[in-house]
Amino acid sequence: MQILTRYIVKNVTQATLLVFVVFTALIFVTGMLSEMRLVGEGDYGFLQVLIHELLNLPHQGYQFFPMVVLLGGVLGLGSLVSSNEIMVMRAYGVSMGKIIYSILLSALMMLAIAVVIGEALAPRTNYLAEKYKTLAQTKGQAAVTMTGLWIHEGNNFIHIDKVLGKHHLLGITRYQFDNGHHLLATYFAKSMDFYKGEWVAKDVNKTKLTKVNTYSQKLHSEVWDLKLTPNLLNVGLVETDAMSLKKLNDYSAYLSKNKLQASKFELAFWQRIFQPLTTLVMILLAVPFVFAAPRSSTMGKRILLAVMVGFVFYILNAFIGGFSLVYHLPPIIAALMPAILFTSLGFLWVLKTRVRFV
Repeated sequence: MQILTRYIVKNVTQATLLVFVVFTALIFVTGMLSEMRLVGEGDYGFLQVLIHELLNLPHQGYQFFPMVVLLGGVLGLGSLVSSNEIMVMRAYGVSMGKIIYSILLSALMMLAIAVVIGEALAPRTNYLAEKYKTLAQTKGQAAVTMTGLWIHEGNNFIHIDKVLGKHHLLGITRYQFDNGHHLLATYFAKSMDFYKGEWVAKDVNKTKLTKVNTYSQKLHSEVWDLKLTPNLLNVGLVETDAMSLKKLNDYSAYLSKNKLQASKFELAFWQRIFQPLTTLVMILLAVPFVFAAPRSSTMGKRILLAVMVGFVFYILNAFIGGFSLVYHLPPIIAALMPAILFTSLGFLWVLKTRVRFV
């Protein structure tokens, strides 16, 4: 029995790895074609596009891993069914439960590796990819440090503690110099918003320096004459895909504590938490795809149907996530709902087709 288990695990794993290679290749080529339209912006050339897409691959691969597992399961099991090997196993006394156990064992081994890559490596490489891209497009006008984002614009050096969005900044310190590199004034604003084409600083402490003395004043708000574009802030804007689970949780808590919108980060946190569960649901869906399908169904039809189901799941997951942000549904419910829905549909399919597990 151990030999048969290893044999099924080997077939499903090899098929899944083959699908994974094909998927990542398609993702890479599609990403290259999409990014090529940006070539020529600043120092962003073909080499930078290539590096950007290579750094993005771990995140993209992990994002589509549930779909890959579904297709790999259908392909691996389908090949065993087509060659009548499953029929021989069943005649030998191997129950459907044992076959499903072997499939889950294969999925768990691949999932363990995928989680390590997706949670430990992908956030870092995704962050480096976006940082590298923005620095190339802006010709090094912005730099990210451990203490925040530095931007050089004309005679101004600006430090930003937190970039909460392209239009909302926290903790902004501005140093204004003259053409002779003499410090003219310093500013500190608690927040700054991009509104109607202008940067509006709020709760401003302003200090002007002259050859004789200095004087300070406090302002409720002030329009800063900066040519800083919101797109430049991409280099300091850490998206949910570039955050580890711990950072997502900590950042969500920070935003909630300061009465800021945290739903986007909470949703991303719970979606990542339930990603392994989603993967297991998809591999289990491979069972009715193969064993409940009519014998007249070809492997091509099964794979096509699996691709359609995988994309529907991906689109549904994105739709429910966006819907929950607009209508303020609990993020944990929105993250879990697609997995529950597809588990229910798979269970109903099994009941309808009367697949036997003994």
